[in-house]
Amino acid sequence: MNLILAIAMQVALAAEPTLPVLEQTAPAVYPPEALATGTASAVLIELVVDEQGYVAEARVAESGGEAFDRAALDAVRAFVFAPATDASGRPASATILYRYVFEPQAVPVRSAEGVLRQAGSRDAMSGVSLRFTGPDGSQRVATSDADGRFALVDLAEGEWTAVLELPGYEVELVPFTVEQGKVAELKLFANPARPWEIEADEVVEVVGKRTAPEITERVLSAEEIYYLPGTNGDVVRVVQNLPGVARPPLNIGQLLIRGTAPEDSGYALDGVSIPIVFHFSGLSTVVAGDLLDEVSFLPGNYGVRYGRTLGGVVDLRASSELPDKSHGYVSVDVYQSAAYVEQRISERTALSFAGRRSYIDAVLNPILNSGAAAVQAPRYYDGQIRLQHETERGQLDAMLFASDDRFKVVGGMESDPDEVQIALITSFVKARVRWTEELGDGWRSEAAFLAGPDANVFEIAPEGESYERNFDMAWRQEFYRLPTEDRLGWRFGMDWLARYERFLYDVPAFGYEPEKGETLWLSPSPYAEFSARKGLFTVTPGLRVDPLFTGIGYQAFSIDPRVSATAEVTPDTTFKASAGRYSQFPELRQILDPTTENRLRPESSLQFSLGAEQKLGSALSLETVAYVNKLTNLVVGREDRFEFFTGPPPVGPFDTDPYANDGVGTIVGVEAQLKLQTERAVGWIAATTSRSVRTKRPGDEVKLFAFDQPIVINALGSYELPKKWRIGSRVRYGSGNPYTPVVNRFQLLDEGAFLPVYGETDSARLPSFYQVDLRVDKDWVFDRWKLTTYLDFQNITGAQNVEVMGWTSDYSEEDPITGLPPIPAFGVRGEW
Repeated sequence: MNLILAIAMQVALAAEPTLPVLEQTAPAVYPPEALATGTASAVLIELVVDEQGYVAEARVAESGGEAFDRAALDAVRAFVFAPATDASGRPASATILYRYVFEPQAVPVRSAEGVLRQAGSRDAMSGVSLRFTGPDGSQRVATSDADGRFALVDLAEGEWTAVLELPGYEVELVPFTVEQGKVAELKLFANPARPWEIEADEVVEVVGKRTAPEITERVLSAEEIYYLPGTNGDVVRVVQNLPGVARPPLNIGQLLIRGTAPEDSGYALDGVSIPIVFHFSGLSTVVAGDLLDEVSFLPGNYGVRYGRTLGGVVDLRASSELPDKSHGYVSVDVYQSAAYVEQRISERTALSFAGRRSYIDAVLNPILNSGAAAVQAPRYYDGQIRLQHETERGQLDAMLFASDDRFKVVGGMESDPDEVQIALITSFVKARVRWTEELGDGWRSEAAFLAGPDANVFEIAPEGESYERNFDMAWRQEFYRLPTEDRLGWRFGMDWLARYERFLYDVPAFGYEPEKGETLWLSPSPYAEFSARKGLFTVTPGLRVDPLFTGIGYQAFSIDPRVSATAEVTPDTTFKASAGRYSQFPELRQILDPTTENRLRPESSLQFSLGAEQKLGSALSLETVAYVNKLTNLVVGREDRFEFFTGPPPVGPFDTDPYANDGVGTIVGVEAQLKLQTERAVGWIAATTSRSVRTKRPGDEVKLFAFDQPIVINALGSYELPKKWRIGSRVRYGSGNPYTPVVNRFQLLDEGAFLPVYGETDSARLPSFYQVDLRVDKDWVFDRWKLTTYLDFQNITGAQNVEVMGWTSDYSEEDPITGLPPIPAFGVRGEW
């Protein structure tokens, strides 16, 4: 009877549910501002404790202030409980309230502190919960603040491990040592996972990447680009496959962005202007891709940071992360050889070297030299030397880089076989120094200086010479802070550009009058914008001022207001809108022309955009943008003068009147990009439909722009196969450029030569362009290095695409110039 009663009593006692019992606590980091003023507080937190006794969820029930709330949440997430039990005595989850009290008289000792940044860009990552494991297995949690900073207190001595396990990023385990009386300093970097390594349900989100959204900014990472077909692994060539970019004639590497000419767009390295981004024929970029972290493509409606252009901007952004160890590669393909090496030479200093040299000339010259005049295939090279050094305050980044491209025709029927008949040379040498620094309270400073000469040279026998030689000095000083719900984001700075410019156009063989000029000019451009975030909406108004002062007395001035806005109506749907004014100064030769009398004004463009981004599940996303650009004050006239080649060869009739700001234009278009990103596949379909027209003089008819391409479609993708194989393809379709047809001809009887009679300007259009490319890669991974082989087969269908319209010598028939035949490019790359 007593035994039965005892068992019954135990069952009755076990039937009472129990609450969790706190077994292990963790101290909170006292907010420094509150500690300095002796402020006390308390935070009431609602905790969900799971069946194992760990905190599964935590939220603030009664706030003690934002800083206290964040510190209390970090502390309680590391609590360990004896789990609650249900009526059966089994462990169960439970929800409880816990009040965390902060008293300035009892402040724990700081053991470690650090900062979390995104690898490559070094942008602070805020609001990220980090977990730390101690030598006894105990856990701590810290959340990064607006500057990416975090701290830990009262850690046990010994070896600890910081665990970075963020969706869309590689898992990082960072060990560090805690010693009594010392504060461990941590610098953590989150490395984005490769697109094919991201789980299908993961969402990659970088908090605080930029101060303000651009209405359309398409950012491409180097990892995302390398295996895409038709690009030869070049980070900038992929830009040619994005919405808003038309295909240039003869694939010469120029960027035709939203219905504007190549010279209307700008190129930059970390926000500082550079002259070009492509070598001849567009086969590769002038800066090694491994020095770059990403390529930012802004086709229009960009913020006040950029100016002096009517078209788009391509900004090459160098990686700011120091290498952990020696890394490099050597690659060889049909077109070129390249090498790259980066080496950490001390804890805070690294050196990088890169070089590339084409040998198309060595392969093709023996074939091309069979004629009376020998055409030497283009030859190019580039090189970069880079030094990175970190200090307690920031990072210093210095780079020396150079590029040289040459194309020649030598010999002739009655000349020395080594005499240059035609030569085209493009070259530059630039030195760039950049300093970045965290200023605290979310502010960051960036200063960059770039200087060096660049030149375009054209020579033709017997005595023709033309050149444009510049020496640029550019400097940008910028301060910015990211917006939050409680404070404004700001970006303001000064964009200086000084140039000593010389030009000569003296080509007797073409029948042009010689032109020559030189001057020094300066454009100190201040800009500022702020970004306000409230709920679903973010609004960013800004203003840029571009003055121009020259040594010849000419001055110009433009004021460009701009505004953009976004509305994140759901986590999967975002709407964007933007409007702004953009200005571009006249060329020096136009200013110096005696008929203008310093009357030319800056060209301008009013740009309006409306867009949307929509996630379509975990793997697909769709971006659409509609835009309208109204061009005014375009400089027109003097089309009978020499011009460096920027597009289709000019044909009559020509506007030979003096230069004037009489031109106007309209560009309208719609862009769409459907992007796929899964564990093994990456690719997109980019489509653009647009119309670009110009009117040269008042009363003239509206004409199509020389680069107008109503429809451009690019589809490309890459898929990872088993055993380190990867296959991809690219399909391109585009409308042909307009051209002026020959409708009749007449003959000069005394000379026997034929001259054309042209029809209406740009009233005909070249046939549409169509091309299919294929790429296959195979990786072999060894203990210390990796070998990659690839075949990049361009124009695999052998399409005979018309690039430029030509005619027979008597103008009786059209004789178009077609593009390249099928080209299989085989390459190998060894990487360590």
